[in-house]
Parts: sequence; C-alpha cells; structure tokens
Amino acid sequence: MKIVSSKYLKILIMIFTGLLSSCEDKAPAPETINTAIDNAVYPYIAMGANVGIIVGIIKDGSKSVYSYGEKELGTDQKITSKSVLELASITKTFTALALADMHFRENLNLDDPIEKYLPARVKVPSFNGKKITLRQLANHTSGLPRTPENMDKEAFNPYIGYSEEKMYEFINGYTLKREPGTQYEYSNVGYGLLGQILSILNKTDYEDMIASRVTVPLGMKHTTVSFSSEQLQNLVPGYYGNRKVDSWAKYMENILQGTGSLISNLDDMLIYLDANMNPQNNLLGQAISLTHKPTFEYSGDHQDGIGLGWSLFSADNQNITWKNGGNGGYTSFIGFDKSSKTGVVILTNSSLNPDPFQTQMGFEILKALQSL
Repeated sequence: MKIVSSKYLKILIMIFTGLLSSCEDKAPAPETINTAIDNAVYPYIAMGANVGIIVGIIKDGSKSVYSYGEKELGTDQKITSKSVLELASITKTFTALALADMHFRENLNLDDPIEKYLPARVKVPSFNGKKITLRQLANHTSGLPRTPENMDKEAFNPYIGYSEEKMYEFINGYTLKREPGTQYEYSNVGYGLLGQILSILNKTDYEDMIASRVTVPLGMKHTTVSFSSEQLQNLVPGYYGNRKVDSWAKYMENILQGTGSLISNLDDMLIYLDANMNPQNNLLGQAISLTHKPTFEYSGDHQDGIGLGWSLFSADNQNITWKNGGNGGYTSFIGFDKSSKTGVVILTNSSLNPDPFQTQMGFEILKALQSL
C-alpha cells in the first residue's frame, strides 16, 4: 500500500476536503449501511491518508463493525474489534466523566477552584481575582494554553520526560491573559491538571482512578493506560506516513495522562458509545448525561458548544455529541445523535493525516445513517 508523503499531504488535504464538501450535496443517498460506511471511508484509504481504519456503528440498538486497509503495512491483515489502538484525546471524555462522577458522589464541586486540590507549592494563576475552576478545566475555558511552554514542541513525542515537576514549574510561572470562563481555548495543560487532581482525590494513580470510576463499572476490560502483555499482543503499530512510530501514550506520566493516555479496542469503545447514547438510571448514568450538557457556547469547526470533555454540534436535524483525537501514530473519533439513535467510533493507526480527516469521516457516516 502506498502512503502519501508529508511533503504533499497538505496540498492533498485542501484539494480532497474541498472536493468532499462540493460533492456532499450531489452524492446520491446510500441505500444500505454498508454502502454508507464504504462511501465515507474508502476515499481516505485510496488516497493513502490512512494505513488502517476500523469503524464501529450503533444504529437503532444494533452494532456493526467495518475494517479497511491494513493493521501493518505489507501484511494484508485487517484491524479487528479486538485490536488495541491509542484513543488519544478521546481520553478527555473519560477524565470528564470521572469528574462528573465525583461531583454526583459529592467528592467535589464542579465550581471548586483547582488550587484547593493541588499541592501548596503550586501557585495557580488567577485574573483580577477570578480563579480557575474544575469546570473550566473540563470545558477548555480555564485560560491555560494548549501545551506547556516548557515542553519540547519540536520533538516527535513531546511527552517523553515531561514530569509533574515540569508542569508545576510551568503553572507557577504562567500568567493568564484573560478571566477564566470567558473564552474557549483547547488545553492539554488543563486536562493534564484535571487528571492529576482527580488522581489525588482518589488517592490512586490516573489509571486506577479511571478504572474504578468508569471502565470497570461499564465492563470495559481492555481500556487501560498500562501496556500489559495482553495489550501489547493485540497492539496495532502506529504510523506516521509509511514510517512505523513508537507510542506516545506509554511515555505520558500521571500529570498528563488525563489528556490522552488511554488505549482500547473497538469492542470496548462500542460499550462506551452505547453507555453514552443510553445512560442508565444510576449515578454513573447521571454523570454521563451531565458531560453532554452545554457548559459554554463556542462557534468552531463542527462545534457550537462544549459540554464536559465533549464537543456539541447541531446541523441537518441532528444534535451531535462528539470528540476526536490524535497522537503520534493514531487518530480517533467518537460521535452520536441520540434522537436518531445513531453513533460511530473510528480508530486508525495513522497520524500523518490530520484530526479533521477522521472527523469529516465521522460526520459523513452520522449524516448517512440518519437517512437509513
């Protein structure tokens, strides 16, 4: 399989995305779910933007799985529903859910200032007396930047060696540019801190906190931070173009794990998708529903609001709740529309293609499924 080099990909992105947009309204409506998925996915495989893609959907309560490309170049082997890939920033929805769960169990309040839970040596910045809250970490309105300024942004994997002390050093020296809660700015810093705070409150590390609050109650046995021998056996290698690359997630220390450290398989992610589409009548179900409620209005690409960890978007008679992600070697998407009872998960082992590719793919599938 030929993979497009990074030299030409930006040009192809602009051309290809433009063609998809211009053809969207002209394309005939698919007659079957298989056709809908094929139409959305095949173009990305054909142009060499992805090595392998696996798609899981839920439509009217029924689950289906579709696999394209290869899990490893030259093998002709497909990614399966038991193959393990990195979730990247979809991890943030798990972190937000743990936050909401602790809120309902009265371990904390969403509007507590974060300085209440961090060590005394950490001097959290404020603006005109306004302090950063847990809610603002979860909806990206804290005023903290996307990445810490003392992180090596030129490194392919900037997370290697980035420690708790480095994060606290950055926070101690950072000056907010505006009042918290007034503007959306996507922040990995914020979610790193949020995962750290929840770990401190749970008196465990991030992995055990997420297990006790989310994955174990939901029956997700293959969603972890640790790369166990079983996980490694099923791990699909990540690619940057046609170059196999090492994992980013396994080098994330606890201070950053809340932002993008989870690995999982499609079987587990369909459990997670179903749990979000159909929250149960218990405390965890209430917490799930809370993460979907609007907390801040924001107009962006496929966004008109933000919940807790989830992006919100209304268009074409759909109210879509979604999240995407991208680490070195992997990209991902999860999205659903409760009213039409449709949902999709997309996992890929390719990171040369940008986040918008699998996001565009996800929205095309959701739109097509609505008409079937």
